Amino acid sequence: MRVAILKCARLPKFVTWDVPNLDQYFADERMLAEAFAGLGAQAEIVAWSDPAVDWRRYDLALVRSTWDYIDAPAAFLETLARIEASSCRVLNPLDAMRWNVDKHYLVELAARGVPVVPTRLASSAAPEALQSWLLAAGHAEAVLKPRIGGGAAGVARVAASDVARGLRERLTASPGGDFLVQPLVRSVLDEGEYMYVFVDYALTHVLLKRPAPGDFRAHGIYGGSTDPVTPAQADVRQAAAILADLPFDPLYARLDLVRVDGRLAIMEAELVDPILYFQHAPEGAARLAAAALGRLARDGP
Repeated sequence: MRVAILKCARLPKFVTWDVPNLDQYFADERMLAEAFAGLGAQAEIVAWSDPAVDWRRYDLALVRSTWDYIDAPAAFLETLARIEASSCRVLNPLDAMRWNVDKHYLVELAARGVPVVPTRLASSAAPEALQSWLLAAGHAEAVLKPRIGGGAAGVARVAASDVARGLRERLTASPGGDFLVQPLVRSVLDEGEYMYVFVDYALTHVLLKRPAPGDFRAHGIYGGSTDPVTPAQADVRQAAAILADLPFDPLYARLDLVRVDGRLAIMEAELVDPILYFQHAPEGAARLAAAALGRLARDGP
């Protein structure tokens, strides 16, 4: 059994600062390769964009740290489609990743009744109407996000009363682009953002991200902290119910959840390339490797 663990060849273009050791970011992948080896499978860590790779050499391509796909999402999805058309199986399922690349999925989930941070698309209404929506709901601040992106790249925190101007500026600077408009969820600042990591629907671990003082982005690259936590059982049940409501059958998922009106709601449902923080739960790598091989044996290539 041969497994390709897919990573990025470089960090996304929004990372403009010097990163002398790219390898430091691939600890999850190394742990996964060791876990596959322990199960008798030969795993290699491979850049998804490497044109020299013959995907027919592998039985399984496990998408992991492919973070630079945000710079070329069409090429990324075309590559995954080519892999899937070969004798190699792609996980997560390709349909789930196609859906998840575009943050429009948040609007779709809300329409299905899944608890989601209130979200509108800039393309869905005039900027002034979106500003009025936020103000009428009593929100003082908002967050504007690119429809396709990651790592909080291009994300802006603005006053709700300034949303129309902010959207017009971004739409002018990115013709044909689209942005999400959301209220700034105060619990992100006060409580933090929870990351629930699931493998084959079983919860492996939960982490809490908190932004650095004065910031609203909880990512480590902006000074945020990430720590393991033990969640309340009521929260675990809410997270499991949210996962069950996704319209796909993911092998792995990281649900980034925040508290809205006392209940957990989706900030992001990460099915493509989330960091899974296996250093906080080393058994998670073994569980993911075993589950991936189990799906391949169950469903075939």
